[in-house]
Amino acid sequence: MDLRLFRQIHAAKRLTIGLGIGGAVTGILNVMQAALLARLVSRVYMQHATLASVRSLSITLLIVMALRALVAGINESWALRSAAQSQMQLRQRFVAFLLQAGAVADAQSEVGALTTLAVQGIDDFEVFLARYVPQLIVTAAVPAIVWIGIVIHDWVSGLLILLTLPLIPLFMYLIGRQAETQSKRQVTLMARLQGHFLDVLHGLDTLKLFGRSREQARAIYRHSEAFRASTMATLRIAFLSGLVLELIASLSMAFVAVAIGLRLLHARLSFETAFMVLVLIPEFYIPWRNLGAKFHDGLKGAAAAQQIFDLAEASPAIASGGEAWVAAPGPWALAWENVSYTYPGRTAPALHGVSLSLAAGEHLAVVGPSGSGKSTFLQLLLGVSSFSGTIRVAGVPLDALDMARWRRQMSWVTQHPYLFDGTIRDNLRRVAPAATDAEIQESLVRSGAWDFVRLLPNGWDTAIGQEGFRLSGGQRQHLALARAFLLDSPIVVFDEPTQNLDLASEEALLKAMHELHRGRTTITIAHRLATVMAADQVLVLRNGEAAECGTPEQLMRQDGLYRSLVEAYRGRKSPYAAYQADPAL
Repeated sequence: MDLRLFRQIHAAKRLTIGLGIGGAVTGILNVMQAALLARLVSRVYMQHATLASVRSLSITLLIVMALRALVAGINESWALRSAAQSQMQLRQRFVAFLLQAGAVADAQSEVGALTTLAVQGIDDFEVFLARYVPQLIVTAAVPAIVWIGIVIHDWVSGLLILLTLPLIPLFMYLIGRQAETQSKRQVTLMARLQGHFLDVLHGLDTLKLFGRSREQARAIYRHSEAFRASTMATLRIAFLSGLVLELIASLSMAFVAVAIGLRLLHARLSFETAFMVLVLIPEFYIPWRNLGAKFHDGLKGAAAAQQIFDLAEASPAIASGGEAWVAAPGPWALAWENVSYTYPGRTAPALHGVSLSLAAGEHLAVVGPSGSGKSTFLQLLLGVSSFSGTIRVAGVPLDALDMARWRRQMSWVTQHPYLFDGTIRDNLRRVAPAATDAEIQESLVRSGAWDFVRLLPNGWDTAIGQEGFRLSGGQRQHLALARAFLLDSPIVVFDEPTQNLDLASEEALLKAMHELHRGRTTITIAHRLATVMAADQVLVLRNGEAAECGTPEQLMRQDGLYRSLVEAYRGRKSPYAAYQADPAL
């Protein structure tokens, strides 16, 4: 049991309290039922009582049995409802963490592993809460109350039960450790399989182009076989534990029952007491046996929850921000003062000593080889992590701003914009629910998307499918720009939106981007230098440091990395000139 679950998930706390009360009531009803049944059988069998004389006793017994069934139903319903609420709360917390952490979470785990945790792992977590946790609470409450009832009537049987009881948790621990290790391995293998499969799907066109698809199919098969073997190993342990616990519980019950029978034969125990104890003995051992069986149902969910908590704790503290805000309306000037950041678990800084100033309404282009710190540069601007140095917005330190409000002032256009299943109008209204049709059309016109939207069968009411799969790459990018126009935020971030476009689509998109630049502070992460030629400033990152910074004209007069990249792009130098200037490329 991970205690962080009950500290951070409120529904899990309510589940524990409610089931604890229900378990205690169930234990009391079990003792009452056994006592009433023993009294009834003793009077009828030993004293030859008539039906009329035991009618009230029979009715009381039926009422207790009905109450016990009612409590069991309430406990099960409470467990399912609370488990669903806990699952929802955990998923919300995890998704909120991923949205805030961004690249920080991606740096610690693969996207496929995070997806597996957010979907399959949290689904398994519901099983853990709905089955294992209720049985654990029942096992903690019911046998204790039943044992007290046995001791009150026959202390010898209570002592014998205490002598046999340690065998069950001992074997549960020995087998459970093996099952826990195997289950964690299974969760890891599933994350690896799904992550690899996701990567293959995203790069399927490239793999087919270079004739490597069959090799990746064999790799997926190997991962699948490893997961299958792990699943079968987990099932073997589950079957073994069920057999062992069933055998131990049966032998323990038989041992106590034989002792009761011998004492009853020698008239050292009354029939009513013996009958009551014999009825209560299974009620004592059955919860332990069920706990061992349901332990395996919840292992994967417990492992997933533990991974989620570990990931959140291992990640750096997400900047909480303050309550300050910028007095002047946007766009605002931005300034970086000796900003440095190192990802957890790494020694080399992702950014080191970056300083620059960007005036309000200016356009900053950030270029550099892969891994140079461009994505980290933007993540820190969003305030997802604490860092050394200072980032200022119109003179106000970033960590003093209201983070939620600050992030709403940005439009983010990536190279892979996400479009939801629905119509074009639905996707645009997600960023501006109150937008009128006239405003939507204006955003489409300004972004250049209206040229193809008006030709669609249903115009902007055309369904585009999940991730906009019915549209081309350029059309998706134009819709992403339309969302930015509609949002009308003072700061716009472009994360290489023309990366995967042909030259004609790139030219059309650049015109729309230039329109979006006007009156806004803009930051562009670029690999294709056509997107940065018109920038007011260019920051060249290399190994996390600001190798060069200045206007494009200033950097072209220097014999540095930027000039080599531009000349290679224009064809004045060999494409390998940039590599010779910086082998990291």
